[in-house]
Amino acid sequence: MKSNLLRQVLAGKTLGRVLFNELVVKYCASLQGSVLDLGGGASPGYLRYLSHNVSYTRTDLRASDGVSAVDLNKLLPFPDESFDAALLFNSLYILEDQHMSLREIHRILKKGGRLFLSSPFIASEIPEPHDYMRFTAEGMERLLVEAGFEVEALERMGGRVSAAANLLHPLFLFSIIRVPVYTCALALDRLIARMGKDRYITPIGYFAVAKKQ
Repeated sequence: MKSNLLRQVLAGKTLGRVLFNELVVKYCASLQGSVLDLGGGASPGYLRYLSHNVSYTRTDLRASDGVSAVDLNKLLPFPDESFDAALLFNSLYILEDQHMSLREIHRILKKGGRLFLSSPFIASEIPEPHDYMRFTAEGMERLLVEAGFEVEALERMGGRVSAAANLLHPLFLFSIIRVPVYTCALALDRLIARMGKDRYITPIGYFAVAKKQ
């Protein structure tokens, strides 16, 4: 963890991105079959952590080399039960109708297929081209269940202190400063959790795994 944190932070990654990458490795490193990446573009940073022994279909709002143009606010242009897995990373907040979009993802997944979803909770506004809302863990779980999914995992990324450190990322002008700040933030989050002092959790974001039954 420490060496991985050091390497990523020195490369300019935010603490939120580091925690997200850890969960991508945990849940997505062994993906198989056909995978639809929704809104990731041509070369998302998480691609290096995914298996390369699968068939990827990459999408973004605009087409580019190897990337199909797909508007996530419209019906998805794929047949029913086309994919073994779908990735929707940090795009939930740009959707105009989350219920419709998640039902569409449910439709294009094969039976037993999984959706891997991440979304920020405490974060800057990120208009891509719009930024509509944030979801709590309870709100995200409800969305997924109403779309027909079974939620297999729902993890928080960080806590109150790491969320504050993540928001302050632009103020740390040198990466070497971020290393001790982020290390201390993660340690304080663990300490606060052990002491039972954080009744209302305040994470950077959430990562969910949902299965089509």
